[in-house]
Amino acid sequence: MEDSGGQGVVDYAAYPGQLTAPRVMGATVRLLALAAVLSLSVPLRGDVGGERINAVVKIFTVQSDPSFLQPWRNYQQTLTSGSGFVLPGRRIITNAHVVANQTFLQVRKQGDTKKYIARLLNVGHECDLAILTVDDPEFYRGITPLETGVLPELQDKVNVIGYPVGGDNIAVTEGVVSRIEPINYRHTGRELPAIQIDAAINPGNSGGPVLEDGKVVGVAFQGLSQAQGIGYMIPLNVLEHFLADVADGVYDGFPEFAPHIMPMENPDLRAWAGMRSGDTGVLVTYLPPPEQERGMLQVNDVIMAIDGVPIANDGSVPFRRDEVIFFETMIWQKKIGDICRMKIMRHGKVMTVDYRVVAGKKLVPRLNFDILPSYYLLGGLLFVPLSENYLNTWRDWRTNAPRQLAYVAEYGDITAARDQVVVLSEVLADESNQGYQNIRYQMVTTLNGVRIRNLRDLIERIAAIKSGFIELGFQEHFKIVLEVNRCRTATARIMARYRIPADRSSDLPSPGAAAAIMPLPAANPGTPPVKP
Repeated sequence: MEDSGGQGVVDYAAYPGQLTAPRVMGATVRLLALAAVLSLSVPLRGDVGGERINAVVKIFTVQSDPSFLQPWRNYQQTLTSGSGFVLPGRRIITNAHVVANQTFLQVRKQGDTKKYIARLLNVGHECDLAILTVDDPEFYRGITPLETGVLPELQDKVNVIGYPVGGDNIAVTEGVVSRIEPINYRHTGRELPAIQIDAAINPGNSGGPVLEDGKVVGVAFQGLSQAQGIGYMIPLNVLEHFLADVADGVYDGFPEFAPHIMPMENPDLRAWAGMRSGDTGVLVTYLPPPEQERGMLQVNDVIMAIDGVPIANDGSVPFRRDEVIFFETMIWQKKIGDICRMKIMRHGKVMTVDYRVVAGKKLVPRLNFDILPSYYLLGGLLFVPLSENYLNTWRDWRTNAPRQLAYVAEYGDITAARDQVVVLSEVLADESNQGYQNIRYQMVTTLNGVRIRNLRDLIERIAAIKSGFIELGFQEHFKIVLEVNRCRTATARIMARYRIPADRSSDLPSPGAAAAIMPLPAANPGTPPVKP
């Protein structure tokens, strides 16, 4: 799958076994894995250079991905494998993409022929990490759990241990730390810090530990296949954030910084903002509506420092000796609800703002897993919420998906009037919807002249119409008009014809659940339409 930024192909995840059909859905068409390689991988026994390999395990996953075009069905199951490692507390760490949409998990120790049934404890898809466990105490006999170390320095040598393609036994490979910086985690598209290793790519190593002096300093997870000798690992600080987050059994996630900012390297820009000689920072250029409502920052504020750490004009902050990193890294390392103390300049005056960090939320959600798609069927009209999972049907959706859907996914904002995009995915042919059967992939904006907020709102408002017509307005300035009770009668017939078990997904309100909303009038042909 090509990186949308033209950077090449990002490969990551579990190695498909010989019986595995190509994955149809998910974050990529094919999930691969990372092995940091400076020399040929070879099977190992016992301790090698102080590296405890008995805590590194092979994970076997049965996955079944849901269809987002026909959301009542799943694709055929596939068999994949990846790597993992045991930490104290009977926790097995691996990548989230190794176990995404899993239906059955097994784990095998090095030197053992038995596969033990495992279960998923916690998963953080945005940081591509997961925790498994095995309930059978026999599994842990002979295993010495690994310990965590410290974040490696540049030019440090590290070992990646796992089960890459080319054999069934464990193997170790060596790489050199090249740099640490935020990158796009391709499992979901979230940007977080990663460590680049001077390394190549081998399938099957995803989820394996990256060790320095026998201690865990990261987790192998993805690489750049069009550039030789480049691989990435999830750094220790991201792993520790994840482990601390799920200690209560609930994954809250990493904060996101919603305001749009730009660097201030141009001297005229700095003078315009009222900055003095020696002042540095970044300029706030846009606040999404939810950020405006919070009232903490304003457009044209200059963010000069976070928690006492000055921000350079290019947006970087000091990291370690002779290193810098993007300033938002300081926000990502916080927990949801924590406070960042920001030094800002507003209208030429310097002040301090206590900025509370929150989880990110997009109008069109990022790739998600382990959930069933939402849908609603009425008279053959199939409505779904727009998500990157849905868009991923087009593979490189930024290029191939319908332009209106790709645009709103990139630039759309949550507002008080709309917190979800509803798409008419297709019209399942029936006599009741004659003339509309070639309409698909269209954004629904209004029902009987009233804007809809989300799919649930659409369902509840349709339920409130007892008779007459429904008039659906679309972003592309056309409409569909149908008699509501004729649609309801046709729905059961269409469900039987297309073998659809229910007219809506289980997460949506049932037909008997009346919504406490003002009933909508039936569509009146003489009422002027609302511009979508």
